[in-house]
Amino acid sequence: ANLGHMVDDARAMRAKVVMLGIRIPPNYGRQYAQAFDAVFRTVSAGKRVPLVPFFLADPGGGIVPLQEDGIHPTAEAQGQLLDNAWPVIRQALKSR
Repeated sequence: ANLGHMVDDARAMRAKVVMLGIRIPPNYGRQYAQAFDAVFRTVSAGKRVPLVPFFLADPGGGIVPLQEDGIHPTAEAQGQLLDNAWPVIRQALKSR
């Protein structure tokens, strides 16, 4: 519900919304991780928001370089994050 409210609030401010999906670490368990992932897909579809399914994806099949915490991307990963999101953002901006 909170994610849906954020979409509504952003749109109320006349913002174009693009959802950047993430995944939680595997130690949360498969069932919880699948439910977590489904939230992004469900809200994206229900609110008609373009979705980048996994923002941290690396084209090589893994994930972008992470900081020592194993969760947050490094400064060096920022270009790849932009590459991951830009096609969807560009398309959303064209539809203005």
